[in-house]
Amino acid sequence: MTCCDLDSKVCTISEFGLIGIDKSVCNYNKFLSAKVTEHVYKELEEFAKTESGKDVLQFFGNGYYLQAKNYVGTIRTKSGFTLEILPKSSIREENFNEQRSKQVFIKLLHLLYKLPNYKHVHEANFSRVRNIPVFEIFITMFLDEVEQLIRKGIKSDYILKEENLYYLKSKLLIGEQIKRNFVHKERFYVQYDDYNQNRAENRLIKKTLQVLLRYSTTYENRNRIRQYSEHMKWIEVSSNINKDFRMVKNGRGMEHYTRALIWAKVFLSKESFSSFSGETIAFAILYPMEKLFESFVGWYLQKKYSSLEIEEQYGSVSFVEELYTVRPDFILRKNNKVCCVADAKWKIIDDKSNFSQNDFYQLFAYKHIFGEGKDPIDCLRIFYPKSGFLLEEKVYHFFKSHGHIRIVPLDMEKELEIQSHE
Repeated sequence: MTCCDLDSKVCTISEFGLIGIDKSVCNYNKFLSAKVTEHVYKELEEFAKTESGKDVLQFFGNGYYLQAKNYVGTIRTKSGFTLEILPKSSIREENFNEQRSKQVFIKLLHLLYKLPNYKHVHEANFSRVRNIPVFEIFITMFLDEVEQLIRKGIKSDYILKEENLYYLKSKLLIGEQIKRNFVHKERFYVQYDDYNQNRAENRLIKKTLQVLLRYSTTYENRNRIRQYSEHMKWIEVSSNINKDFRMVKNGRGMEHYTRALIWAKVFLSKESFSSFSGETIAFAILYPMEKLFESFVGWYLQKKYSSLEIEEQYGSVSFVEELYTVRPDFILRKNNKVCCVADAKWKIIDDKSNFSQNDFYQLFAYKHIFGEGKDPIDCLRIFYPKSGFLLEEKVYHFFKSHGHIRIVPLDMEKELEIQSHE
């Protein structure tokens, strides 16, 4: 594997790739790795020692390297260095392609957030952004939604306001009137509804534009941010993000706000942005691949079994009463009857030893828990990413003819129709 330029401000690695300060890091393992400066390494090392950072990076080779775990996304250090971690989506290690992996990642985000038409990231569209950092691609996707929002019209609403006016308007607030205008008898402290664009949804979008202007590094994105901010110059910046998100309205006429607000939440929410910050990290937007793979499998099942009712993230059910519960990823029903139970596991299976015994125990439990009466469930599935070992479905049988589990490998690049840029 090749390393990024030592002077580069952006480096890309794959899941389980290594980060080090000498050239040997590039050929240490089979994953895409990166050589960085000693200063950058120390920044990332400090991040890896934090409570949140240890879920993203781990020490490897007697502490000589840092290794990415199964979070993907982007990390920006205080010095301005950006580390990109991309999914390992190819079924063969030697076939890792950065551009295809970026496409997979972006399409997985569309599925995770249930954005309409994941194919929005098509060939012509992706060619425009494929050579810029992942974080700038996130910004571009947000700005594309803001552009559509502005074209369709920035919505206004009745906003409750309080002001000290020279004329009586709507409702006089007696308590405030006495407190503020005891001397100024010519004024009236009133409360009234004003129809304007300063609603919660617009404040959040303007706040996101303000935040992204600080972090974006490409001329095109910075120019678009300034341009769209000018369209919203009469709108205040959100001062209470959580409160404004609670005030968001999703009713009729607000459909064109949906995707822009999803991205605004990504950039502003503690869940995906500031929760990974630290003394050496400016910000990080990171996603566990298990979650992305689950959303992909859910989409795949909806596409393949459109005639069935598919329930994702089924609630916990008792396995050993008052002691253990199990929670299947997917329940498939036909005519209101459970016909199949499935789990999704983001794990590269190179041989039989990579299977987890606990995963099979869980499926055995599902078989009896979701069976009706004396009829246990016959359809049990575990979905894994396709690998050199898992090129086709495999069936493993339980003891004494107690049924079987079908292992289903999925090729994400094929299913998501990823285009080659080689």
